[in-house]
Amino acid sequence: MKRPSRYNDGRFLWCAVRTLPLTELRSEVGCALRTIKIHIWGPYMSSLFKLLLLPIMMTVFAACSQTPTIKSEPAPEFASEGLHPVNASGFTAAYVLPGANLPSYRAVNIRPMKLDEVEISQAPVATTLRRDWQMTPERITALQETWSRSMAQAFSTYAKVGQEDAGLGVSAEITRIAPGRPTATTIGGGVQPVGSSQDVIEVFVEFRLYDQEGGRLLAVIRDSRTMLSIAMSRTAPAAIQTMFNSWAALLHTRVSGR
Repeated sequence: MKRPSRYNDGRFLWCAVRTLPLTELRSEVGCALRTIKIHIWGPYMSSLFKLLLLPIMMTVFAACSQTPTIKSEPAPEFASEGLHPVNASGFTAAYVLPGANLPSYRAVNIRPMKLDEVEISQAPVATTLRRDWQMTPERITALQETWSRSMAQAFSTYAKVGQEDAGLGVSAEITRIAPGRPTATTIGGGVQPVGSSQDVIEVFVEFRLYDQEGGRLLAVIRDSRTMLSIAMSRTAPAAIQTMFNSWAALLHTRVSGR
């Protein structure tokens, strides 16, 4: 079910950011972190949690610093769907249907993350073995459950509906895992200088947003994040939860306009 919204001109939404003293930020850091309600500056936060949270904060602040705008011409790749490229979306690439009116949706169907066609790089990465990169049934289940938790938390104020019900359908797919380069936002590594010697992998994803009632494709979003490669030696590492939380929070911001 849709409701009227002032965001009806097809813009890919943005987050309203107030300029606040650092001491007033507290549990609401940037627009997307309002969703996950983390008390960032609490005195009892473990240093590990701060280390994992830092890349999210940097990504969110960067994403909220500019207003997304839609280009006038459709993207050649999605010309038949009528999707236009979006500048300053906070993601690597985003394409949206003008007039999609995403904030009008108050019900979502969060579909299981697709992991059966992940392209795995053949290039070796230190601190990992080839078996660490394989999508075993155990890893697929763990990743899908982790993604489901992240999205349920980010979209906690939305009604949850089935695939046949009216609402916004959200699909996610990890498309590729490859060696990466450390950056200031590499998850699990703190603030690392570019070109440091830490072994890093890059995880590429694609999100698709659908109007379930009409079956119309509303948006396609592509992005990637880097994390320390040692995390791949675990079935469901904390770094994956941090990565998924950051994506889910930014998706919520772009969909809700808040």
